[in-house]
Amino acid sequence: MKICVLTQPGARGELEPCSFRLGGQRVPIVGIIDRWRGPVQRYLVRDHAGRRFVLRKQDSGSWELEAVYGPAPRSIKAARAV
Repeated sequence: MKICVLTQPGARGELEPCSFRLGGQRVPIVGIIDRWRGPVQRYLVRDHAGRRFVLRKQDSGSWELEAVYGPAPRSIKAARAV
């Protein structure tokens, strides 16, 4: 799915994703968990809710949402705590 990603310079001066638009809403990125470099760059990022997203940047500069991983539902977390 094509998405709009806002970037900012990272520690090495390279542009890194800092937020993106999903379903008409802005999703701030609170951390880059991992990144894969190559002809296509991929970033595993996290938002405030703990969801994780794989963002893919094409050579053309366009971005795609490749995968979404969400936190476990509250009922499952509560069951594990018991």
